[in-house]
Amino acid sequence: MVNKNERLKQMVENDRKVNRMALLLTFAILGIAFYFIFTQDITLATFAIIIMATQLPSLYRAWHRMKLLLTFNDDARYQKFVRLEFGIVLANVILLGVFIAIAWAIEGSLVVFAIMLLALFIPFIFLSVWVNRKIELIDPEHVTNHELRTAHRDEAKRQLK
Repeated sequence: MVNKNERLKQMVENDRKVNRMALLLTFAILGIAFYFIFTQDITLATFAIIIMATQLPSLYRAWHRMKLLLTFNDDARYQKFVRLEFGIVLANVILLGVFIAIAWAIEGSLVVFAIMLLALFIPFIFLSVWVNRKIELIDPEHVTNHELRTAHRDEAKRQLK
């Protein structure tokens, strides 16, 4: 088992590398999206695919976070909840696609779509917090999202000095 300070260092370094690649992926997706938007007749199906494609960087980040967390502890319960945390992100993206399809089927009502998105994202936020707390109960050395954000801020301050 890896101690908390070492985990924090590894997670900050992993996030730095992964975020760089995710940013490149985002620019590539946006470049392709703008190409289609400005050169083709855009249909709602194409727009839905573009919206879904913009979620790939968040899946990429979540996948790499899961892979790193799985190396920290061999406990089966810990690993189950780490995988569940990734599953939440994946389910969020899949349900976003389902909601886009539903909104498309009902003639693209923006109000209904916005309500459905809120109904989707709010439970996933609470579920994610619950999973993070469960992981922390199983493994006291677990780095919480709050601790990771604080470490990122401290790292940014050190780089500015």
